[in-house]
Amino acid sequence: MEAMPCPHCDTPLDKVLDLPYGYWQWDGERYVLATTAETVDVAPWVCINCLTSLRKFHPQDITTATLNTE
Repeated sequence: MEAMPCPHCDTPLDKVLDLPYGYWQWDGERYVLATTAETVDVAPWVCINCLTSLRKFHPQDITTATLNTE
């Protein structure tokens, strides 16, 4: 069985981050918050490749039929 593809970048979701608020990235002078959410109603999982929120994804439900981004 293969991992389902990310609906944003189409790579297999073989690793998903539990990352609701984002991450901090060094910009050469300071750490800057890079958010993974587009709204305040955050889905906790993001694709490790494109860091886009996976609203309908749940890692314990591999029967999820769709990862519709709407």
